[in-house]
Amino acid sequence: MHDTKLTLFTLASGRSGTSYLAGFFAKNIERCYTTHEPYLTPGNPTLFGKPIEWNTRGDDVALMPVLARKCRFIAQCREPFYLESNHAFLKAFNRHAGTLLRNPGFIHLVRHPLLVAKSEHVREQMIRKLRLPFVDYTGDTGERRFRWALTGQEALFRHFPTAITRLQFYLLQWLEIEYRALRLIRDHAWRNRVFFIDVDVDLKREAVLKDMAHFFELPHQTPFDLNLRRNRTPWIGPTVITAQDRLEFRAMLRGLPEDYRTMLRNKPYCDCSWFIEVNRLMAD
Repeated sequence: MHDTKLTLFTLASGRSGTSYLAGFFAKNIERCYTTHEPYLTPGNPTLFGKPIEWNTRGDDVALMPVLARKCRFIAQCREPFYLESNHAFLKAFNRHAGTLLRNPGFIHLVRHPLLVAKSEHVREQMIRKLRLPFVDYTGDTGERRFRWALTGQEALFRHFPTAITRLQFYLLQWLEIEYRALRLIRDHAWRNRVFFIDVDVDLKREAVLKDMAHFFELPHQTPFDLNLRRNRTPWIGPTVITAQDRLEFRAMLRGLPEDYRTMLRNKPYCDCSWFIEVNRLMAD
């Protein structure tokens, strides 16, 4: 796998352990350029904001120069390994990864969809309550959009003709991200380049992290330093799933296209710690 620089990206939604994983790499993996969401790195686009919209609209005239700039940055890094633990990857880069990435590897982080959606919803509410600047951008057709989310114009969202709640928006986003992850792997026969982690039970297990390092043949320190920062939402406690949240999830699952329902019933999701609960909601 290491005939040229090994370039690792996460296949993940937000609030799925991407920050924790980047912290693990930074402290434990040697000879690896590690970044999470490269906001302050000249020449390395974050891919949030307009690149997400351009990818959704298929506007490659605007998108391709941004992706090419990122690839140049990666190529110019001196280290033989590169990790970007960034949930923008599947939102903006998925359609062109097969042609632009020379020697890719992927860490597929999957967390309980309701925990992801509720956490993303709460994080957005907090950001808006604090009135932080630059959280929205104006799309090319004039709409205001949340910088870190899909546009809501993707085909899966258009499948739902009636209004959806913001929690349901994030549930649909989780589903779309997972659908893109599996399609990327399938279309490019990259199954042997993907290491899967059930975030809810395995992300912080030393044995699993060691298996991941061995899978990608990554040099690492021994023992691991697992004193890592968690990316908690400030002033908010643990994510709590309510009965209303489950009702909204069940209502959305009933309207899913069959290929998304089939996806949830199969690997890797049928092996996840939350599969029985979600499958029961889908069957009701």
